[in-house]
Amino acid sequence: MSTVTQSTQTGHQNGLNIGDMITTFKGIADNPVSKYLLSRTLDYCEADGANRLEVCLDLYLGNRETACRKCKIVSKFVNYIINTGASSFGVSQEELKTTMEDKYWAKGLSSVIKGIAIFGVKKPFTPGAPFQVVWNLSRACNMKCVHCYENAGRKDEDELNTQQINDGLETMAKAGVTSIAFSGGEPSIHPHILDFIDKTNELGMFAAMATNGYTLSKEGVCEKFVENGLQFVQISVDGLQAETHDSFRGINGAWDKAIHAVENCVNYNDLFVEVATTVTEHNIQEIPEMIDFMRDKGVDWFMIYNFIPTGNGENIASMDISPKKRLKLLETAYDENAEGEMQVLSTAPQYAMVAESLVSDGNQVIPTHFYNPEYDGFLIKQLADFIGGCGAGRFYMSVEPNGDLYPCVFFPHDSALKLGNLMEDDFEEVWKDNQLLSKLRNKEILKGHCGDCESHNICGGCRARAYNYFGDILAPDPGCINNNKEWNKIRSHLPKETKQLNDGSLFIDLNSK
Repeated sequence: MSTVTQSTQTGHQNGLNIGDMITTFKGIADNPVSKYLLSRTLDYCEADGANRLEVCLDLYLGNRETACRKCKIVSKFVNYIINTGASSFGVSQEELKTTMEDKYWAKGLSSVIKGIAIFGVKKPFTPGAPFQVVWNLSRACNMKCVHCYENAGRKDEDELNTQQINDGLETMAKAGVTSIAFSGGEPSIHPHILDFIDKTNELGMFAAMATNGYTLSKEGVCEKFVENGLQFVQISVDGLQAETHDSFRGINGAWDKAIHAVENCVNYNDLFVEVATTVTEHNIQEIPEMIDFMRDKGVDWFMIYNFIPTGNGENIASMDISPKKRLKLLETAYDENAEGEMQVLSTAPQYAMVAESLVSDGNQVIPTHFYNPEYDGFLIKQLADFIGGCGAGRFYMSVEPNGDLYPCVFFPHDSALKLGNLMEDDFEEVWKDNQLLSKLRNKEILKGHCGDCESHNICGGCRARAYNYFGDILAPDPGCINNNKEWNKIRSHLPKETKQLNDGSLFIDLNSK
């Protein structure tokens, strides 16, 4: 049994639970006096040279001996919030302080408190800043993936320069972003990627990278990334067989490179390794064996990506899997979590609905895009209503190579979906006040079965799939078993055949001289 599970069960036995915590936090957010004090945590303190919330957390952890009078007053209130949350999980102050020595955990907690101050305690919950920003550094890429959301290939003329990217990283650090995930295109071939990773760490943010693995397959390269502070790497592998993967990536030899990258990366204890697979009719039969294969390789996470018909993916929309197959796949994925230390996750929001209906060893899992925390059955529903479901524009957002901001990398670059630009607009104001984000955060206005479903708080469907198929961010997600009517409507409009992926014209042989 995990430590988290033990803590939550202990808390329940002591008469404390997540329900108590939520009720308390909601009371704080709704009370005019406490709401005022909470809002003061967002101020920058000139006397102490930091955001008041950061000062309060430093005082709590003993990392700061003194502070100005106002910060000391606010810190007592912040201490109450933190200790209430700890008590709800049956965790002592000493245990919590030990956990908070992880600066990223502390930064995430700061964002939660900031979120309560700005948005209150609502279902679903929105933190004070994105937990993660996916930054597509460039459209330059060394592969020709048939499903690429970015239509990657060559670098665009309007891409941000090095100074602008560094300025953008500072903006996001100041806003309270916890993690930066560099993507593309292929981020590992950007000439300054190591500098950006180092800068991200310097600013106190967690550094991650999504890659096709080609660069990291080379001897000694992975070590350089780790030395510069890369802490999480996601390597795309789209098949158990080389032919399956290579035809999807448009490059002969791509599978060998990706597997070598996995083997190189798992050798570093300080590097968390995730393998990501976009599931279509092209590879779905290989997924169960892939999970076993990657578990044997020592991978930490296996991520099952929803196929989204955006970018190049529009051309292979007929390869999307049916709701019935998706349900079966997610049930298999859930069961696989009991087979070893490697966690099996999915970007499909329906995964939470599947987990809610299945029980493993008396516990349940709340699948999110970031983690599969285990809680006992009494607690899962209470917490899942707040943290579950599609995280687009709520837990994360994306930055395009030219600085344009979108709720998610899988949203097309339509003007109606653009939130602003990192170089031109106030990042924090966009996060707080953008009307499109407000819609994405409101599960009560979803249409069709996604709005009526009793699981809409923990699921709510993938908003990118809804938009790419129906042109409406509030439309039903046709990937759900409860939306078969929408799925059948889509199938009737798609071409009956898709261009063969093994068309030789797509290939560039990495092994050729």
